[in-house]
Amino acid sequence: MTDVAPFQTFEPDWAVPPGATIAAILSARSLSRESFAEALGESVEAVQRLLLGLEAVDSDLADRLSRCLGSSKAFWVAREAQYRADAERIRECEAAASREIWVKQFPIREMAALGWIGDFRSSTEAAIECLKLFGVPNVAAWHGRYGGAVASAAFRMSASAKTNPGAVIAWLRWAELVAERTPCDQWNPKEFRIRLQTARRLTWQKDPATFLPTLRRLCAEAGVAVVVARTPKGCPASGATRFLSPSKAMMVLSFRYRSDDQFWFTFFHEAAHLLLHSPDALFLEDESDVTSDEEREANQFAETTLVPADRTAEFQELRPGKDSILRFARSVGVAPGLIVGQLQHQKRVAPDRLNWLKRRYNWDQIEADRLIL
Repeated sequence: MTDVAPFQTFEPDWAVPPGATIAAILSARSLSRESFAEALGESVEAVQRLLLGLEAVDSDLADRLSRCLGSSKAFWVAREAQYRADAERIRECEAAASREIWVKQFPIREMAALGWIGDFRSSTEAAIECLKLFGVPNVAAWHGRYGGAVASAAFRMSASAKTNPGAVIAWLRWAELVAERTPCDQWNPKEFRIRLQTARRLTWQKDPATFLPTLRRLCAEAGVAVVVARTPKGCPASGATRFLSPSKAMMVLSFRYRSDDQFWFTFFHEAAHLLLHSPDALFLEDESDVTSDEEREANQFAETTLVPADRTAEFQELRPGKDSILRFARSVGVAPGLIVGQLQHQKRVAPDRLNWLKRRYNWDQIEADRLIL
């Protein structure tokens, strides 16, 4: 079989660098950037530039990519040529009108209200503010850097009919900016596991204004920046995780349902992704039914963190009444609302029963992250 030059007749209104293809292959094969850099004979910094489209694929590099990742040398040369041609074409035709079309994908009024972008008086000003948020000079650069992330967000949250990938990417970008500025120690999975046990005790605290600073500190000591960001319309996410670097992870939590069982289950679920799964992947939760092995493992991790494995049999025999739930919750060391949530998840308690044992939060209690950009 011979390789066919990509996109010979299709002219999209975005330019995706060869690095997006490379990143997808690395993720699919669970290859770290460090391992790939070593195999390619390049530094990690050079690989990062390649993934962002800042490093051109010349004849020599195309030959090495072919040996490391597959496809022919001609494919990688053509892939680079197509990217450069697309980028140039977009630069030539981009104007204020195209920016105004581009910015419509974002919930700009909510983004301004949340403090993510500055005030604006026109769609042109809104587009400029959004470009500043994403740290890119123009729409073409945005597509090159974030086009793959938009596609990934759309795929991962496809179960939700009301999902707007632009809103999701804006939410993630805001969290990324906050996380980058959050002081953290080096990522240490062993220490993170230890701190998760301490975090279980925080479930008894009623006020997020009290437990969130402690939770952030515990996680930062193990290399995880915890970000609280309210979601705009079109972003039904409850949480997300990804590694910003080999030494620093980001966990973003939205308090979407504002109940203690949902919040803490999401926290421990996201923690599982950081501990158990690929550091090169983005994990994004929208509370839809999931079937992937990674999501099942994360759910199982969260469940056994809330109810330890040696108490599972006792939990399965638990009578779903107020007194028995309170006694069991005290004995395992988590708030009773979390036990109610697990019983409801297992359909042993109806969704409208015992909810008074859960704690409800409001946004006056929750300090969402804000920055001065």
